[in-house]
Order: sequence, then C-alpha cells, then structure tokens
Amino acid sequence: MINFRYHIVSLMAVFIALSVGIAVGVSLSPSVDQGLLQQAAQDRELVADLRAELDRRKALDDYRNAYDEQVGAAVTAGVLSGQRVAMVAMPEAPDDVVQNISEAVVGAGGTVVRDVTVNAEAFDTGRAEDVTEALADYFGPLGLSDSMSPATRLGVALGRSIGSKDMEDRDPLALAVGESLESRGLVTISDGSAAQAQLIIVVTAPASDPRPTPEELTAHVQFQVGLTTRAGVVLGGPNSEDIEGTDVLAARSDATAVDSLTTVDVADLSSGVTTVVLAGKERLLGRPSQHYGALTRADAPLPELPVR
Repeated sequence: MINFRYHIVSLMAVFIALSVGIAVGVSLSPSVDQGLLQQAAQDRELVADLRAELDRRKALDDYRNAYDEQVGAAVTAGVLSGQRVAMVAMPEAPDDVVQNISEAVVGAGGTVVRDVTVNAEAFDTGRAEDVTEALADYFGPLGLSDSMSPATRLGVALGRSIGSKDMEDRDPLALAVGESLESRGLVTISDGSAAQAQLIIVVTAPASDPRPTPEELTAHVQFQVGLTTRAGVVLGGPNSEDIEGTDVLAARSDATAVDSLTTVDVADLSSGVTTVVLAGKERLLGRPSQHYGALTRADAPLPELPVR
C-alpha cells in the first residue's frame, strides 16, 4: 500500500535525480546560472531532511511495536490458561500473522492443538462436487442439508472435525471427516494432539488487487459461519492498510455473520494480535460477537478490560 513512508522515499529519489542532473549540467556548461547550483544545494538539503524524517518515523514504528508487544504480553497473561485453540489459515493468509497469533495464544496460557490450512480449491465453484463427495457418508451425523451451500457444509464439517465447546478429544467421526476432507485436497489438518479446540481463530488474507469476487467472499463467510456450530470463532484480518474486498468486511456486512463471528481488522499489528487473544477470551466466556479494530464497521478498538 502507498503510505507516507512511500511518499518520502519517492520524493528523495526525485530530488536526488534532480541534483545529479543539475550537477552534470553545471559541469558541462560552466556559464550556467549560479541559481542552479543553489537549487541543487537546496535539493540536497531537502533530501537530508526527508531521510531524517524517514528515520524518525521508523524509530517511532519500532517503539510502538515494542511497546505494544510488551503491554500485550502483560494484558493477556493467563487469559487463555488451559484453553485449547485451533488456528485456521484461509487461502493467502500471511504466515507471519498466523505465527504471531499462535505465539500470543501460547503466551496467554493456551495450547494450539490444531493447525489447519484451507486450500483455495475448496471454494472453487468448479470443484463443489468434491465437497459433496467428501461428505456424502456424513450428511446425517453432521446435520447437513441440501439447502446448505458447499461452503457452509465445509465449515460445519471442519468445525466438527477440529472443535468442541466441551473439553474432549477427537472421536472417530471427527477423525474420519477430517481425513475425508484432506483426501479431496480441500484442507490440511495437522496431526499431534488428540484434543478438540474450544476456540477457533481464523486468519484471513489481506486486501488484494484485483479484489476477490463477491461470490468468493460470500463463500468464505459461509464457511466461517459454519465453523461456529462447534466452537467460538474469531476472524483475524491483516487488514490495517486496506479492508475493502476482505473476509472481515464481508463478514461485518453479512446479516448472519455479523452476529455469529467476532472480527478483528488489525491482526497484522502487535496491538491487533493482543486484541485477537482478548476477543477469543470473550468468545470462550459466551459473550456476543463483537467487531474490533480501526476500520469500517468496527465496534471498538478492543474488548473492555479486564476480560473476565
């Protein structure tokens, strides 16, 4: 995204080029007006000022990040003590955001019992039959119906495979459904812990160009709402630079999702990671869905403290 730092760097490049051009011109034409030399000197001074401003802003960014991380660790200490969490990465979700939230969950006393990657093919309308075939033997046990979209069925099925509001382990149905979804290339589910997750944190993709189609966003939201049948869900978007055309804004604009999903639109910031953890605690406490962050349709910057 184009921001203030980008403009500073661009201006520096322009003034450097001008200064070089003027200097070359002066060396080739000794009779050139002395005003050009003065202009070149002014341009060099401006470049130095812009460089100093860029360094100042970087130092402030580093300070804010360090401050947010230290305060966040203190605010969330023990918040998820004993809680089981599943991390679900949507297509194109940034690995660093997923990792940062996972580490914050552990720092808050929680355990990440499952890592899930949802493949882009899962929402390909040309492969809807794969979802149907993967779940053909589980319609009854999962409570699926023909009126559900493929994305909703996928969400319900994955939720049953990885989540439970109760403290329990994955049963044979959970394992079988997960294996069936994986065999069709729809998702990837980590092995390891036998535990079911009481909280599901979904990390979405940042805004992109071109934007996802409305149909893609609708399918994503239907899938995410489907997950809520088994556990509380927090939708974390790395959207601090742009929220248009993202899952978070689509969820906030959907009549069902807005009351089913808690969203955070700044999960790419250190403060946003803290907010995701606190929002997760609210979901575990059975609080109503809320929408946190700085952008369109956010209810508040973060949950009211302390969250308990």
